[in-house]
Amino acid sequence: MEIPPEIFHALSEIGFTKYEILTYWSLLVYGPSTAKEISVRSGIPYNRVYDTIASLKLRGFVTEIEGRTKVYAAYSPKIAFFRFKKELEMVREKLEEALKNAKPESQKPAIWRSNSFEEAIEMFREILDSAKNEVIVVVPSEFFDEIKQNLLKTLERGVTVSLYTDEVSNLLDFKDKGNLFVRQFYKLNHLIGMRDGEEVVNIQNVSFRPKNPPSFRATYPEIIFSQYSLIIEIFKESSLEAEFINNPQDIRFFAMFHAVDFVKRHIKDRAILAEVEGKNLKTNKLETIHGNIIGYTLSFKEAINNIHLESENGVVKLGGMFAVLEDYETTKIKLTIS
Repeated sequence: MEIPPEIFHALSEIGFTKYEILTYWSLLVYGPSTAKEISVRSGIPYNRVYDTIASLKLRGFVTEIEGRTKVYAAYSPKIAFFRFKKELEMVREKLEEALKNAKPESQKPAIWRSNSFEEAIEMFREILDSAKNEVIVVVPSEFFDEIKQNLLKTLERGVTVSLYTDEVSNLLDFKDKGNLFVRQFYKLNHLIGMRDGEEVVNIQNVSFRPKNPPSFRATYPEIIFSQYSLIIEIFKESSLEAEFINNPQDIRFFAMFHAVDFVKRHIKDRAILAEVEGKNLKTNKLETIHGNIIGYTLSFKEAINNIHLESENGVVKLGGMFAVLEDYETTKIKLTIS
């Protein structure tokens, strides 16, 4: 029985050779067979059957039945691809682990596009899993469960989660998991995730439930700036509904307006210390600054939001991404309250 062309093409696309495909198909159709039977039924040269079988055995698609005459049997597609998937997962994990040591500090910016919701959600989860300081998540409530477990894991790693949603659902699972800020905002069409001011994912118009929503993941500063500006507009029209501070010695932000808003609400009755890694706008050098927060500026009308820090070199003003008026530009802010 000849293999359907679409099956042959599909298996070729995932790396199977012509002889591997013909051998596996022959064993599936005709059942356990000797090398000679495989050669006759599949059309593979007899002297190529054994190396093809060896390759399929390594992949987990074929097994050898012991006996005086060697007989070979195919695992069902369900079992074979279950094994294949596990093998691919192991390779993926090894690749990601190796990449941690090989990845350079800086890379050229890029944009990745998708029209698959499942693929876009995976990109979204990936930036949550790779965040170090803060993630901003704008999510219509009906999609909250898609990323809930990733949010919990993100909080457990000490990363601050700043969540915007139209309906504040049951947050019992989050109460003791980390530093979480939940804001309510009603005009939600997109699903947006931004991590550390370095990367953003936007799944567009999900509230209208399109079959294939246009989505992108980007590291271009211009795109990050536009999405950051959009999030600021959302922030201005939102209301704080919940605040869980489980790590008061390590409250991380990348978004300065979130840090300033936190300072604004707590500076009157709490001492707030800061450790910040930022670029000195006069020297363009990266510096780490420590000190007490003694004030702030939060003026969306004038597009100014900064923290006033009393450091060993005097009082300095810390601005966020794209700062120009302050002494430092920073996206790595660690606050401690007592």
